[in-house]
Amino acid sequence: MKVGVRLHSLLFTTLFVSVGCGDPDASPDTGLQVTDSAGISVVTTAPVDGLYAGLAEEPALVVGELDGPEEYLFGRIASVARDGAGDLVVADSRAGEIRVFDARGRHLRSFGGMGEGPGEFRMLSGAWPVPNGVVAVDGQQQRITRFGAEGSLIATSRFTGIGEMGAFAGMGMAGSAMVLNQVRDMGMSSLEESSLEDAAEALEEEGASVVFLRHGLDGELVDTLARRPGEKMLLTTSGSGEMMSVDLLRIPFSRRPTAAGSARGAAVTGGGGYEVVLFGATGEPSRIARLDEAPPLLTDEHLEAYVRGSGNPFVQDEASVRSMVETYRGMPLPDRLPGYTKLLFADTGELWAQRYILPGGEMAHWDVFGTDGLHLGRMEVDTSFRIEEVSRGQVVGIATDELGVERVEVRDLGRAGRWRPADS
Repeated sequence: MKVGVRLHSLLFTTLFVSVGCGDPDASPDTGLQVTDSAGISVVTTAPVDGLYAGLAEEPALVVGELDGPEEYLFGRIASVARDGAGDLVVADSRAGEIRVFDARGRHLRSFGGMGEGPGEFRMLSGAWPVPNGVVAVDGQQQRITRFGAEGSLIATSRFTGIGEMGAFAGMGMAGSAMVLNQVRDMGMSSLEESSLEDAAEALEEEGASVVFLRHGLDGELVDTLARRPGEKMLLTTSGSGEMMSVDLLRIPFSRRPTAAGSARGAAVTGGGGYEVVLFGATGEPSRIARLDEAPPLLTDEHLEAYVRGSGNPFVQDEASVRSMVETYRGMPLPDRLPGYTKLLFADTGELWAQRYILPGGEMAHWDVFGTDGLHLGRMEVDTSFRIEEVSRGQVVGIATDELGVERVEVRDLGRAGRWRPADS
């Protein structure tokens, strides 16, 4: 029997966390470091109540226009990253195209395009520079494509080791010769009608599993870094037999793990608090960095803000707000807000972890951890600017204006206290 699956999101968010157990006598300056039986360093620190750094008010570089040449008009930017020469590699998922700009923002070349053939994409998850070229991931076709330095097609390969698990997405590089990928396994690939009740119970209580994999540039599976419980869902069915379909409704504020890669390894977060597991280049866990702090308790104010800021077209007046709030109150909501929703590594090795933001929130709060796992401070960034990379004393990100137009921006990173270039 074939089962059609539809994913519904009245309002949904991302998350992942796990609660840390801090030592109340530990100094917030030095943290508490212990080593567990598996030889993994566990570093717990009290949050540093101070800014790690700040961003210059004006960008050092802007790439993108509201109206102009086609190569400067972006639909939906999936990723942006700098190569060794300082050129910007931008993946536009709406166009299925990769565009390269030099350090001054001048367009150099474009390649790719929408389609199913070699060098084309149905769903471009991202594109990242590697020595002598660029690699790109197609989430829908589960393919990796390699391009030469000038954009010529080298090879296209399907990723192995995925099977029929579910939704797939590329997350970036985890070393110069490996790609970090994510698969959401909802256990729905070969459901029989008799097992739907068990599947519904598992999705509501445990959530869909999220698997983080590393693949070589030829698409071959290298290893599985981690499997984490994912977002919880409510499952309903309609019809029967060959005409049966399954509806999945995401439960607000439920966990949603994520990961990031770097030349040194990778980081994964997922659970119930502010905690990140770091993996070395060989794929073995090497350190756990956590804050001696739990996410805020979930309140009615949070739930109402979630409904109002969601952009849901059915929320049009106060009555519909109250109705939606009551609908969500009837769901098995978690006790606390989510924790981190995004991770990235700076080129100097620091780990940046972004906390959950309520829909409509104006500021993003990033925690910055040193290479030793200690909390160094926080960053406050307007939500209209999504940070994608921290390198060369600057941040590279995606800015969205009031019209929804996306641009690439590069901003200088300044030390806390007074603004000055971070590398001065």
